[in-house]
Amino acid sequence: MAWIENDQGSALLVRQAAGQRLWTLPGGKVKRNESLERALKREVREETGLSVRASEYLQIYDRPKRGAITILFRVLVQRQAVRMYFPAEEISDLGFFDRLPTNATPSAKFFWKDLPESHSWPRPSHQKRTGL
Repeated sequence: MAWIENDQGSALLVRQAAGQRLWTLPGGKVKRNESLERALKREVREETGLSVRASEYLQIYDRPKRGAITILFRVLVQRQAVRMYFPAEEISDLGFFDRLPTNATPSAKFFWKDLPESHSWPRPSHQKRTGL
C-alpha cells in the first residue's frame, strides 16, 4: 500500500467500487515473479494514474487468518498525471483526506492508527476531502 501526501499533508485514499465500497490506501496484490516496488508502482498507476517510487518502508500489517500481509510504503510522486483517474471497474472515487473515513478497510485503519509518531501522519480532529 502507498502513503501519498499532497502539499497540505493530506493522504490520498481510493474508494473500492465493489463490495462494501470502503476507502483504502492505493495498492494491491503482488503478481508472481514481481518485486514489491514494481507491484506498488503498477497498482498505484492503475488506481490513480500517478507514477511513483517507494521512498521509505513504514509498517507491516500481518493478517494470518487471511493468509496475507500488507506492507505500507511512503512514496514519492515522480510524474503527476494531468488529472488523476481511476478505473471504473475497481475504484469508484479518490481524494485527499485529513482524517480517515469511518468506512475504511481494516488495513487502512491499522496503518492510520499504528504508524509511529516519528512519521508525519496527519491526525487533525476533522475530516475534510480536498480537491484533486
